[in-house]
This record gives sequence, C-alpha cells and structure tokens, in this order.
Amino acid sequence: MNPYYNIPLAQHEAQRLIDRFNHDEAHWRSLENRRKLRRKLLKELTEKQHRQLDTIEFDASRWPDDCIGRCI
Repeated sequence: MNPYYNIPLAQHEAQRLIDRFNHDEAHWRSLENRRKLRRKLLKELTEKQHRQLDTIEFDASRWPDDCIGRCI
C-alpha cells in the first residue's frame, strides 16, 4: 500500500523523512512531563546530565528506523 499516492514519486522519500521527523517531535513533546518530574526529583544533577538522560530516554522509547529496502 502506498500512503503517498497523491504526490510525485520523487517526493516519497522526502515525505517519509518529514513524517518521521513529525512523529519524533510529537514523541519528544509527550515525554515533557517526565522531564519536568526528573528535574524536580534530581536537582543535584547538572543541566548537561539532564539533557543526556533526556536523550537516552527518547532514544530508548522511540521506534527503530526502517532501513530495509531503500534504493540508494
């Protein structure tokens, strides 16, 4: 099934990247409450450590990239 039937073939890969970005951004925003709570509970950590924990949590909970079947 082709979810991008209404755009030219040359734009399918770009649209896939845009969809992935939008999904990742929505997922990042959904984790905002957890980030706020972590900052309240773990006040002794530096901002750099908090950012690292944010990134680790985001990477662990996101869907893996679909790398199979792409023409290069």
